[in-house]
Amino acid sequence: MNKYETIIVIDSLLKGEEIESIVSKFQRFISDNGGEIEIVDQWGKKRLAYEIKKRQYGYYVLIRFDAPGNIVKQLEREYRLNESILRYKVLKLEVQALKALARINASREKAAEAAEKPIQALEPEKTEPAVQESADAEPTVEADEEETPAETAENNPETEKESKEA
Repeated sequence: MNKYETIIVIDSLLKGEEIESIVSKFQRFISDNGGEIEIVDQWGKKRLAYEIKKRQYGYYVLIRFDAPGNIVKQLEREYRLNESILRYKVLKLEVQALKALARINASREKAAEAAEKPIQALEPEKTEPAVQESADAEPTVEADEEETPAETAENNPETEKESKEA
């Protein structure tokens, strides 16, 4: 069995129940002819790029299914016979498309798992208690103080080489 994908553009002037009955009719057709439906994605009412049968809007439906090769011709015939179908397209999914779908599904599953995990409250970091200095102790010098250029030259051996060469 091959994996197929079909997109149907249904007349948007139909009522919601009529659109649902058309979609379920094609789902039954695929199932009755040896196919197995994987996903039905109803994209909804969208504006068409150009008018089709004097219509500016269409209701888009994507159906992905596994089926034997002979079903495509019969399915396209059913689409042509239905006057409510403005456009249709049936595609056989290639190996590259299947790999891309598998990656997309895996990333969606990871996102769903991440969304389901409860957010754990961050625990405050454990720090050592501060040590108080006595009044007799000398203040400590911070390491952030800037060195003067003379101190930098004394500490950096490369600057000494440069000054000797000049």
